[in-house]
Amino acid sequence: MARADMSLAQARYAAAVSARSAHVLRARHVPDALARLGLVRPGDALVVCADDFADAFTERFPRESLFFAAEPTAEAFTAAAPTGDAPRTFWLVNSIGGFGLRVPDLRALAAAARDAGALFVVDNTVPSAFGCEPLKLGAHLSFEALDRVGGGCLSEKLVAVAAPFSRKGRKHPADPLADTAFQLLEEAVAASGPTLLSVGENDAALLARGLDTLAERMQRHMDHARAIAEYLRCHPRVARVHYPGLLQHPDHAVAAGVLIHGCGPAVDFELAGGAAARFLAVCPCANREAPAGGPATRIAALKGDEARYLRLFAGVDDPLDIVDSLDQALRLFCNPPEP
Repeated sequence: MARADMSLAQARYAAAVSARSAHVLRARHVPDALARLGLVRPGDALVVCADDFADAFTERFPRESLFFAAEPTAEAFTAAAPTGDAPRTFWLVNSIGGFGLRVPDLRALAAAARDAGALFVVDNTVPSAFGCEPLKLGAHLSFEALDRVGGGCLSEKLVAVAAPFSRKGRKHPADPLADTAFQLLEEAVAASGPTLLSVGENDAALLARGLDTLAERMQRHMDHARAIAEYLRCHPRVARVHYPGLLQHPDHAVAAGVLIHGCGPAVDFELAGGAAARFLAVCPCANREAPAGGPATRIAALKGDEARYLRLFAGVDDPLDIVDSLDQALRLFCNPPEP
């Protein structure tokens, strides 16, 4: 039954992301899945833009293989790529990610990667398959941590990886790298052991069912994030708000051409002063122990508990309750009671 449910979930996921094939892996997050698949081999180069997740890459890949792009742009990736001859080069970017929730122009990056002969990889975890379709925009591989697909109920961390169809026709010029990516993925999956591919019966069923409700749930996550971002933008005790749906966001115009159904479920904001830990301690809606991808809104400190930088993932809970909770916490944070 688990194998049948997983086959159904993988087929449904592949259809959702317009993929030639899709596989579900046991992995903590996307860098872990990429490393465990062994796609980046000794001598290959991996160029990454992920300043909020850099430690995950340095933990899983040798330093001589890693190159960090300063911005999620074609120019920054080209500048960061090694000048020597590597057997293969991979460019990896988040569809939404990094400090400030940047949204890269995936079409421009895909074109630049093709020109450079690099395989273009997208981490699509934040918007999910519902909110962005990287393979349609030129990505050679798309990864997604499946917390939201499973509704926060999975018993272990799972990541999906998908490869595109071959491109043909005037609107979709042939891209040999798409076939290369598919072949590399299938070979890596075939060579993987059961510790990477075996998924429990209950989790397989949760993924299959979760895909049925993903659109409805993700739309609520995204709508609530927008409402919360607008509230935080107007709050005098919040120094900055970073959300692609706001006109002030540097990638607001790009997001309209990359994201669908909204601008994602995440909102970054910076406190006017003090430490994030103190704010989280007085914020009832922080839900720091709640499962990722679940129904509850969650807030975490991104640059350490002593920093001022916070990331909120909107849940399906009432955004008015969340706003009220945030307002009370901000008042306490800025005007703590006398001891």
